[in-house]
Amino acid sequence: MLLLMLAGSIKGSLYAQENTSISGADKKFELSSDKFSRRFLIDLGKGNKLQIELKEMADLDRLKNMDSLLSAFLQDIGYLRDSLSDEITSKRIDYLIDSSGRKEIRFQQFKPKGSIFLLNKGDLAALKLEQDTVNFIGAIEYQAKVALKKPFPDIRYYQVSFFVNQLDELPSILAAGLNDKILSLLKNVYSGWQPDKTGTLHLQRDPRISAKLPKGYFEGHGDFITPVISVNVQNYKNYFVPSFSLGATLTISNAVFKYEAGLQWEPQFLFQSTQGTLKTFRNDFLTLTYGQGFVRDHDPRKDSYLLTVFSIGYLIRREGEYFDNHTIRIGAGNISLFEGKTKIEPAIFFHDFFRQVTPGLRWIQRF
Repeated sequence: MLLLMLAGSIKGSLYAQENTSISGADKKFELSSDKFSRRFLIDLGKGNKLQIELKEMADLDRLKNMDSLLSAFLQDIGYLRDSLSDEITSKRIDYLIDSSGRKEIRFQQFKPKGSIFLLNKGDLAALKLEQDTVNFIGAIEYQAKVALKKPFPDIRYYQVSFFVNQLDELPSILAAGLNDKILSLLKNVYSGWQPDKTGTLHLQRDPRISAKLPKGYFEGHGDFITPVISVNVQNYKNYFVPSFSLGATLTISNAVFKYEAGLQWEPQFLFQSTQGTLKTFRNDFLTLTYGQGFVRDHDPRKDSYLLTVFSIGYLIRREGEYFDNHTIRIGAGNISLFEGKTKIEPAIFFHDFFRQVTPGLRWIQRF
């Protein structure tokens, strides 16, 4: 027991040390992908690239004068010239500008794991294979607005990354003009996107600009329609009622919040045995569903906790004497299991403004 306690305490100490290292400069300069909802890549030629990551598309307006931002950066790193003189090492510079305009710079230099040389006519020269990286990180203070909550102060980020063969190439990139490339993205981001052989999308009006998904989304964001196919089981009064549903759900989302609206046709089946003959009665409902809630793992296609969810079904085809005319079923809230494939929903049945209210419970199994 003493040995196990000692081993556990050593492991806990090491874990704390790791957390300390992560919570320092890395926490400030290493932004996770869930900080952004869109990502664009601009080809600058000769293997150099510019990557733009945004939380909100409106933040791209802050980069209209990219030439001035890069020019100011080249002046600010003047004191690092001695550290930048090693042409073999790969370098990374993080350039953080907070909401007050204050700047912070982090410089990292990495030596190659091995050495590669080029022998040409008796001259031996070392080769550099890794590109240099420059990250511009911007912080924006704003009032976040989320449904059913009061606006609250928050910070969102944007990040502009240059991947260049050598840092010395940045002045030539500046001379080529970056503002035109940003302006081209602003004008054409909502126009057509054309896939290449690898599946990467390029702007039809500017093939130098590429993205994983249209409009720069990279993890399934945006608006989309999902077909709905499910089998259902519910109780109605003292009857066991199986059914199935066919329809579609429209999802409108951003990086934080999503809205879902669906329409489904749902035929329900009741069975009656008369004189040894089994007879089936089909009653059809047209069901409207609605839900809204937070996006999970930055992907609206994943099942997530919904702040509001309900359904309204109306009887459009009646057979037999089981349901009254104009029957309405309302469901509110649900229990979601197995990534949303299985849902359990409480419901009530009534007709003519809440006459003869009957409670029920639905089991919905989607595919």
